[in-house]
Amino acid sequence: MSDWNLSDPEQRHQAAADYVLGLLSGADLTRFEALLSISHEAQRDVQQWREHLNILNDELKPQTPPSSVWKNIARATKPESLWSSLRFWQGTGVGVAAALVVSLSLWLSPASQELDERDIDYVYVIQGSGSQPEWIVNASLNQNKVFVETVQPDVLPNGQVCELWLMVKGQEPVSLGILPKSGINEVVIDPQWRNALQNSPLVITLEKPEGAPNGYQMGPVLARGQWTPVNKSI
Repeated sequence: MSDWNLSDPEQRHQAAADYVLGLLSGADLTRFEALLSISHEAQRDVQQWREHLNILNDELKPQTPPSSVWKNIARATKPESLWSSLRFWQGTGVGVAAALVVSLSLWLSPASQELDERDIDYVYVIQGSGSQPEWIVNASLNQNKVFVETVQPDVLPNGQVCELWLMVKGQEPVSLGILPKSGINEVVIDPQWRNALQNSPLVITLEKPEGAPNGYQMGPVLARGQWTPVNKSI
């Protein structure tokens, strides 16, 4: 779900289906539940899927599967490890085996994992005037990055923009950039703020199109909030 655009009704509806079926976990689950807590559209999608699945539960008669089904499931969920399989390595040429190791190393590299699992530690939802989500801000301590995802921001007059700030105690406000009109912004955080991040509130200000003058003179404050820790045990 990491690449889904939750402002798109069809993709949000599909995410709601995965949520009802229990297919979401980790950062994906946290991201959708953050949206669900404040979005009437997402709540309606979830309710529609629950009603749809309940109809199936009422109409379909329960069936008792044969014992062989459970044996096959148990066997399939405990497959032999590819790396510990002697027959695999005996039947694989040295060159092919070496190429496979290189391919797996690339597949497991941090750069590729970033697209699927962003190691999210904290989340903050920026709400609009109608209590609808406008942006979702995710923080990764492992990557020293903040990801700002556009949901459905209000249109501001005169080309004005919203700017995101990290309020580190005893320091000047740290600008995390102008909030995007679409897509996802990726902001690198100075490692020195890493330990202070969880206790540093976020502030959203209204600025001219070029952002705050000198990078720190903040405009009118529109919103202020705290990070919500992501439960990694989900």
